[in-house]
Amino acid sequence: MYAIFENGSHQYRVRAGDQIAIDRRDASPGSEIEFDKVLLVVGPGGATIGTPLVTGARVVATVLNQFRGKKIIIQKFRRRKNYRRRTGHRQSFTMIQIESVLAPT
Repeated sequence: MYAIFENGSHQYRVRAGDQIAIDRRDASPGSEIEFDKVLLVVGPGGATIGTPLVTGARVVATVLNQFRGKKIIIQKFRRRKNYRRRTGHRQSFTMIQIESVLAPT
């Protein structure tokens, strides 16, 4: 059984036991997060496709830790104009483990 849910502007395909990194959420490690924007649930009885969401479906996850991703460099340059800008960015993430995918009843 798996589900596709939406978090922010990203969509994730998950099943119970998966570990994924999502954009940072204010939650302490060990706490539980529930995602109710479920777009698709596939189980033994077939697929349930939302229009746009599957009513009553939920994905329950536990927060494992908070971390920051690899640093990326943003560089702007205009030739012959003496214009150079160099900045960096590190995205914050939350690592979660999917506990269960609950289909609508």
